[in-house]
Amino acid sequence: MADFEVPKHGEICWRELATRDLPAALEFYKAMFGWELVQSNVSPVDYKEIVVGGTAYGGMMAIDENWGPEPPPSFWTNYVAVDNCDETVEKIKALGGGITCEAFDAPGVGRIAMAKDPSGAAFSIIQFNMPG
Repeated sequence: MADFEVPKHGEICWRELATRDLPAALEFYKAMFGWELVQSNVSPVDYKEIVVGGTAYGGMMAIDENWGPEPPPSFWTNYVAVDNCDETVEKIKALGGGITCEAFDAPGVGRIAMAKDPSGAAFSIIQFNMPG
């Protein structure tokens, strides 16, 4: 397993690619940057962790039929660590941001929500439930 230290509140901590062509993305990023891309041992789905120098920095997953009849184009997102996902969702709303995907539990990882700032820039928040 790659090293991963649970980050502190407010730290940008994870980068994730959701892609319509996971095999092509894996091949591209491995050739481009020399990334090691390994199956996550905490995710029950096909989720490849981006490992550099023995440390996991992000992940990649396929956009598939589970995304609905009109799935989005491929996209990257950045995660910011939070102490409490549900409280942070309310704070985002109070400060003029929006929630694009309500908070949900990611088994073995934590609680996640997808948001946008008042200008419309997307980001995600994550409350880890993994040991630190």
